[in-house]
Amino acid sequence: MSVLLWIVLGAMTLAAALVLAWPLFDVRRFKNDSSFALAVYRDQLAEINHDAARGILDETQARAAQVEIERRILALDDAPKFQPAKAPKPILIVAMAVVLPLVAFGLYLQLGSPGLPDATTRAAETAPMTPALQAMEAAVAKAPTDPTAWRTLGEGLMEAGQAADAANAFGRAVALGDKDPKLQSRLGSALVLAGGEHVDDRAKAAFTAALAGDPTDPIARFFLGLAKEQGGDAAGALTDWLALENDVPSDLPWKTDLAANIDRVARGLGKDPATLPGRKPQDAANGGMPSQGDLDAAAGMSDSDRQAFIESMVAKLADQLKQKPDDIDGWLRLGHAYSVLGKDDDSRAAFAKAAALAPTRLDVQLDYANALIEGSNDLSARLPADFAATVTRIRTLAPENPLGLYYGGLVARANGDKASARDMWAKVLALIPEGSPQRQSLQHEIDSLGQ
Repeated sequence: MSVLLWIVLGAMTLAAALVLAWPLFDVRRFKNDSSFALAVYRDQLAEINHDAARGILDETQARAAQVEIERRILALDDAPKFQPAKAPKPILIVAMAVVLPLVAFGLYLQLGSPGLPDATTRAAETAPMTPALQAMEAAVAKAPTDPTAWRTLGEGLMEAGQAADAANAFGRAVALGDKDPKLQSRLGSALVLAGGEHVDDRAKAAFTAALAGDPTDPIARFFLGLAKEQGGDAAGALTDWLALENDVPSDLPWKTDLAANIDRVARGLGKDPATLPGRKPQDAANGGMPSQGDLDAAAGMSDSDRQAFIESMVAKLADQLKQKPDDIDGWLRLGHAYSVLGKDDDSRAAFAKAAALAPTRLDVQLDYANALIEGSNDLSARLPADFAATVTRIRTLAPENPLGLYYGGLVARANGDKASARDMWAKVLALIPEGSPQRQSLQHEIDSLGQ
């Protein structure tokens, strides 16, 4: 039975090989693939223009990518339109049709690994080289010693899902002298992603360097906690993550994931997540805010009764903060509540408390700066007290933050430095969609600065 099977398989292989080899007998002239390549290049040019319009590529990057593709299109014009096929020799036909398939089949039986993914599968897992990445690589090739170019390439590779290559790019930026702690944090993150979420020694070194420059970096703190858990120190990871949970803002996108990790590790250690020392209770009067039952009751109230109800809840939160004056998030909630009620002075006072408690939290400083100018009619003549100092803190924490740039422009204009105001506002303007009222308003502010 097995002999018959091998004969059948051999015959099928021979038949398939003959069918595949048949085109070798055709000595007609074949058209080259220039038309296909031209279509591909045209699609790439269209994609570059699209990325430039969306702001993914700047003018220099877009032009570099366009020049390269145009060079390839011009090269197609020099290629012959048709290529004559040479008549194959009989021995080549026999080798192609019979000998090579049999030899390959024998080698596969000895060396083949059918359990491994094939080349097609591996190629599918590799992200395509987009025009944006091509432009970033061109920038690196043009300035191979520029750490900014390498860092930009790393960010592009991270966005494309190529974590290992991103880690190499970030590493080059570090080696070339970029001292920004956030770069070390990005390097560590790329290494973790490339390593299947394992925090190895190189990633730990990057996160440690990040914390040396910025002890508040939440990403570095989280992954160093994860390194402890992966190393068998679950209790140490829990301690680190509890401290991180108390420090990060409540609207941090991944704070829910952090809480889930804390709950998981706590249960693994036989502890109740809700009663962990130092953890803020999640249900005690909802942090001073109304419960769902309170909200349901308020829905059926008259306008005056609802207003009185809201004010009573805000007063309740204010009383709680007298007992816990270090509750940063509580002061933020109180500041927002007073703002909704139109009590601007009380709102500013609440945000000032939060800002004093958290001088390195960007969200707190931004809220305070906004509260300081809330209700102001003419900011060109005079700025509120403490506004300039708050903006200085914001711009130290995040020099390119759009709100920080706008506030910085206000301060520069008040100080008579119209050139700096124009520069900062121009950066903000580039981020605002065309035709939006906000863009028109900011453009009016820029125009008012004169020449």
